[in-house]
Amino acid sequence: MKLAAVAGAILGFAALLISTVALSQSGRSASDESEGLTGNLAGQVGSMASMQHASVTLGDIFIEPGTINLAAGQIMLDVTNSGGIQHDLALEDGPKTPLLDAGGTSTLDLGVLDVGTYTVFCTVPGHREGGMEASLIIGEAADQATGDGGRMLHSDEDYMAGVEAFPAATEGLGGQPMEPVMDGDVKVYELTAEEIQWEVSPGDVRTAMAFNGQVPGPEIRVQLGDRVRVILHNELPESTAIHYHGLVVPNDQDGVPGFTQPLVLPGESYTYEFDVVNSGSHMYHSHMNGAVQIPMGLLGAFIVEDGTEEPVDQDITMILNDGPLGYTINGKGFPATQPIVANIGEKVRIRYMNEGLQIHPMHLHGMPQLVVAKDGYELPQPHYEDTVTVAPGERIDVLVDVTELGAWAFHCHILSHAEGPNGMFGMVTAMIVSE
Repeated sequence: MKLAAVAGAILGFAALLISTVALSQSGRSASDESEGLTGNLAGQVGSMASMQHASVTLGDIFIEPGTINLAAGQIMLDVTNSGGIQHDLALEDGPKTPLLDAGGTSTLDLGVLDVGTYTVFCTVPGHREGGMEASLIIGEAADQATGDGGRMLHSDEDYMAGVEAFPAATEGLGGQPMEPVMDGDVKVYELTAEEIQWEVSPGDVRTAMAFNGQVPGPEIRVQLGDRVRVILHNELPESTAIHYHGLVVPNDQDGVPGFTQPLVLPGESYTYEFDVVNSGSHMYHSHMNGAVQIPMGLLGAFIVEDGTEEPVDQDITMILNDGPLGYTINGKGFPATQPIVANIGEKVRIRYMNEGLQIHPMHLHGMPQLVVAKDGYELPQPHYEDTVTVAPGERIDVLVDVTELGAWAFHCHILSHAEGPNGMFGMVTAMIVSE
């Protein structure tokens, strides 16, 4: 039945009911009541016609998309908590969802919003400050066409523009090898923690926390048996520390304030020194306010070689992260990620390191990955996978025999970390193979 017919039936029934009841109570005419109900129904129909939906994902600790564009009207946000802890979503000085457990969903009805810019955020203490804030832009017409019950329709032009821009140039390059200064037999590394502005992808500049002005911090690569000294200078507006994730170190060098050392306060320095006694792919990162400081960039690779690893043509570190900087590979989001460029016949080692708060299954098109090590320990029985799942804190080493020509997509297979209505973003790169 068409809407007009339904409306007519409702109005007819309402008029009959009003004529027998309302007249005796209020003295108003049936036509007055009928006109009032007609206007009310018309308003409801108009509100339905102008209803605008958008999907919003809450993570640990971020909101995607960071900018939500909708036309003026009744605004409905379909909210999903993809993180591992509770979050909510609120409009500044407006309504909010209940606290959502991991995997929880809710629809936030913001009512009718006029043209303008609004702010939505998580109200859990510390989360907004850590990056859980997004802009809601209400315009005369939505920037993205919608259909199929509010599903955002894709733009072929935007999709192809992103691919054609890859690899896009941005300011800053993270994970650069750091040469030590020798003090006798001790390898000395100095790391300064500070806030910087970091360009994640072209034009997307965000506040980051960085070691030595880069995200990830400098790559430290040493030999088994080396003695290492790391001097931390804290130029942040808050306390911090460095934990050596996966390395076997004396207890007082483990980098956990309150457990093994004092807080490193703003403006202070702290020195760590230890012998390197286990090999493999490891990491260093903050262990103070870690759910914020690490996703914001206080992290780096700490690789220990022992001479027993299989020789390769390329040895590549791939640090995965998620949070206020978005979904990133080595501190950048597509199309600013760096491709792996190889020739037929090469062997490539990829060291996955997950510094984020979510699982990232990394899928390479075209060629299998031989998983040879986990958390710095060689596997007794290597095995092949085409999608390698890397959980938070894990390091997984794979070998790829380069056998197939072409440009092969390489991405996280949680597709909301890699693709959206405007094309690919975030955790996407490529392996480009030539003769």
